Amino acid sequence: MSLDWIGTLLRGSPELAMFVAVPVGYVLGNIKFGSFSLGTVSGALIAGLVIGQAHVEINRELRWSLFYLFLFANGYSAGPQFFQALKRDGLKPMALSIVVTVVAVAVALGMGRLLRLDAGMTAGLFGGALTQSSVMGTATGAIMDLPIPADMQKLLASHVAVADALTYVFGAIGPIIFLSVVAPRIFRIDLRKEAALLEEQYGIKTSVEGVLSGYQKFAARAYLVQPNAAFNGKRVDESEHACPGYRYFVERLRRGDSDIEVRPDAVLLPGDVVVVHGRTEAMVTVGPMFGKELHEPSLLDFPVEILRVMITSKAICGPTLKDLVEGKILDLRGVGMRSLTRGGQDIPFGASTRLNRGDIVELVGPMHAVERVATEMGQPLRPATSTNLSILGFGILIGALIGLPYLDIGALKLTLGASVGVLLAGLLFGWLRTVRPKMGEIPQPALDFMITFGLAAFVAGAGLQAGPEFVRAVKELGVGLVLAGMAVTVTPMLAALLVGRYVLKMNPLLLLGALAGAQTFTAALAALQEKAGSRIPVLGYTVPYATSNILLTTCGAVIVALV
Repeated sequence: MSLDWIGTLLRGSPELAMFVAVPVGYVLGNIKFGSFSLGTVSGALIAGLVIGQAHVEINRELRWSLFYLFLFANGYSAGPQFFQALKRDGLKPMALSIVVTVVAVAVALGMGRLLRLDAGMTAGLFGGALTQSSVMGTATGAIMDLPIPADMQKLLASHVAVADALTYVFGAIGPIIFLSVVAPRIFRIDLRKEAALLEEQYGIKTSVEGVLSGYQKFAARAYLVQPNAAFNGKRVDESEHACPGYRYFVERLRRGDSDIEVRPDAVLLPGDVVVVHGRTEAMVTVGPMFGKELHEPSLLDFPVEILRVMITSKAICGPTLKDLVEGKILDLRGVGMRSLTRGGQDIPFGASTRLNRGDIVELVGPMHAVERVATEMGQPLRPATSTNLSILGFGILIGALIGLPYLDIGALKLTLGASVGVLLAGLLFGWLRTVRPKMGEIPQPALDFMITFGLAAFVAGAGLQAGPEFVRAVKELGVGLVLAGMAVTVTPMLAALLVGRYVLKMNPLLLLGALAGAQTFTAALAALQEKAGSRIPVLGYTVPYATSNILLTTCGAVIVALV
């Protein structure tokens, strides 16, 4: 039985082809080869190239609408870290992103000239070798602005997807091998020893990945103050500061049948029952100093809150966590920190960690204390299910308008283009939410959907368009293009490695984490963390990841203009 009816159906309703390519790409992209997988976006490209053999023409406006969702969401997510990179603490990692971008553009242009590649092939070579599939969008947009016939525009746009597909596999495997195996040998370092030294320097205790501990970091206990107790007759503030290095607080104080106000100058007397809240190790060590532990459910039944907060206060960005705990900038009495997220990555933290604007911290403690501290630190992030559509819609519109102006240089029309404009608008709105948090936000799950589905659908559409051209291009340029892609993948990493180590004098482990970010490839970071037996390389990852996402995406249009 002929299957021509499938091709007829997809040609008649091409949007269905895209909705087939994305889920098929998800399945393909999540097939594991050891610890390596292609990912959803690359899987969608491959599925699109295969389905595209049926000559399916997908609607251009649909593809670009989804791509604009991706660009805005990507910029919105990266905004806080991108602008942080412009400040002092982010200059070194940002410099690595610039080195990777400049060298990659130069090598891609050189390989393109050597192999006599057109603008589409060169841009696809650049995007695939650096696993930056968003380059396909900005390069295609730039191609559509070229003063050439429509059929030539379509051919060049299809070449972007072809070259991306041919160079992506080594673009993914190369950074994993280089950062986790080759670079440590160049520096002659033991990754595990370096990680242990760095963790000690930052005051970080490593937990085992994927293992849930039965140990609870924070606890509340009730104690009966006895005449022979160490804290008998002590004031509350004296008791709370009697053991340096431990954080614990008197939360409730019952004398007789009634609670009394817990003031710093309140004196603990025999027969008092105190409820102490703090880190578990403090309870074990300090608890007996209050007296005999009691089981008092009624006293221990007080509201404890876990709340995520986005850091927006300038005052707390700079001092270390130790400075914040011991200083007078914040009254952190009763409040602990469970986690720290930066640029979408969980960051290990210790006494020497410094907070950045846009970081998300998870606070825990009695509700009244957590609420008080949260408003001083920034914007509490309550569970939200709705997206501020005005930010999304007006942001994309403003971005498109930013990209409209152009400059005529002879036969060349020089313009940012709508795609770069939307990306810049996303950056701006993402930064504004850390300055004006009350303007509303887009929940992270919505951003994740727009980033993953928006790019996967656009790339699948590019694959559908490039399908008929793919086989011919592979026959003519296959081996040469793959070798050129290897050069574009490795050369920028090697250059940035040398600059980071011998010019910027960066710690080798943080440098390798920063290079994984500069290559925008999270799998390389995961491989590095596995070899080091520590999550600490992520401290170097976030800023260059945000910076390179913007720079490399924009370079799709730059390469087309230069070629």
